[in-house]
Amino acid sequence: MRFALPLVLIFAVTAAPPARSQQPSQSKDDIARIVGYSFTRGGGSDFLETLTDTIAGRITGSPGSRQAAELILKTLQDAGFDSAHFEEYDLASSWEHGKATGEITSPVRRAIIVGTYGWVPGTPGPIEVPVLDFGPIGNGDAPLPPGVRGAAVIIDLRSNAVSSSYVGARTIIARRLAQAGAAAMFIVSDKPDRMLYTSAFGMYPRAPLPVLSIPAEDAALLRRLLAHGPVKLRLDIQNSFPGPVKERNVVAEIKGSGGAEIVLLTAHFDDWDPAQGANDNGAGVAVVLEAARIFKLLSIRPKNTIRFVFFSGEEELSNGSRAYVALHKDELDRTRAVFNLDEGAHPPLGFNIHGRLDTETNSEKLLAPLAPLGAARVFLDADFDSDQETFIVEGIPIYSLHVGPSDYDFRHHTIIDTFERVDPRMLQLQTAVMAVAAYSFANAAERPGPRLNPAQVQELLKRTGLEPLYKLEYSIPDSQ
Repeated sequence: MRFALPLVLIFAVTAAPPARSQQPSQSKDDIARIVGYSFTRGGGSDFLETLTDTIAGRITGSPGSRQAAELILKTLQDAGFDSAHFEEYDLASSWEHGKATGEITSPVRRAIIVGTYGWVPGTPGPIEVPVLDFGPIGNGDAPLPPGVRGAAVIIDLRSNAVSSSYVGARTIIARRLAQAGAAAMFIVSDKPDRMLYTSAFGMYPRAPLPVLSIPAEDAALLRRLLAHGPVKLRLDIQNSFPGPVKERNVVAEIKGSGGAEIVLLTAHFDDWDPAQGANDNGAGVAVVLEAARIFKLLSIRPKNTIRFVFFSGEEELSNGSRAYVALHKDELDRTRAVFNLDEGAHPPLGFNIHGRLDTETNSEKLLAPLAPLGAARVFLDADFDSDQETFIVEGIPIYSLHVGPSDYDFRHHTIIDTFERVDPRMLQLQTAVMAVAAYSFANAAERPGPRLNPAQVQELLKRTGLEPLYKLEYSIPDSQ
């Protein structure tokens, strides 16, 4: 644990008022009040408990997603945001998560654990298929082994801490296996204790074949059996695609006192459904929502507008944030910065600026008020791991919270992403960090940097290694 937390509490709660000759500026006084309320209200944890315990699941396009949006909207309205509203958009493909079962039928009968990835089709009823071991796939371009047609193919695809390239490789190999006639693709889970890992990213709007997670222990069993001869499996995957639906983002704002520009504070409220989506990304929603309520409660009004946006559809293809920029295209030139939170409730160290070298110096200055909270560092890391991808592509300065070492990946998209594992103190600390960062940027005399033009965006994508995934996600031909 970092030492910033108790130091902040001591300062916020016990510091004596300064003498009149040392009275702080209005901005410093506002920041002190924001920090103090962030650590003493506890509203973020209360909201997170309601979100996770009263809504069964928040998969994009589902009734639970609608219920979550309604809860966020009501909470904002109860806090005094009279203009809080939905912004609907068309979701081209909705998906229902059905039953998924697997069983070895030869040379021994034994049930195995399988879990379906999102936006993947089911099987045509129960099927019995041979098992084929592909092994490591590299970047997705490894030669296919013989015997793929009609088989359930096991692949090794372990995250290498660069999840954007991981998703790209996963998408490419799924397409190649489908084209070769594979019946299903098994991805060996890297979670311990027979836990599964599943996701929808890179599969939306419809994967080309059933993509399933299988525990490392079950994969090891299949491989031991394969070493002695053929193996057959019975699979029954009952997913379905009901068709297009309406989805929605939730939007509220604190109007600036005179400036015409906008700072966004964002988090996605959709989840992945094995558990409660508490850390991913209920925690982010709770933090941004609590920051909004603190601004309203303290009647703090910065020079430029702070807009709070809660996206749906992040887990599929950042659908909500893409819908936001399409609807607000006339405001993008005057959007000075976006702060996105999707890293779980863990100790904040600073912000990723996604390769924007031109904003580094100004960002360090504007984030300086976060030094007492231990969160003033600037990192150049660039990724498409969340809704930041939308704003990278649009050329807008985007800041993603950078957290210290944690068990985020251990819990991510698993059965143990539950409320009781979220540290309420981290929610408080992150609320202070996100609120102060937004306030500092909204009150600043200058922007951190310009909006990049399309040519500059393409250069950034090449320099940061994001261009291949950009082309994959945005269906850009390799010739361009």
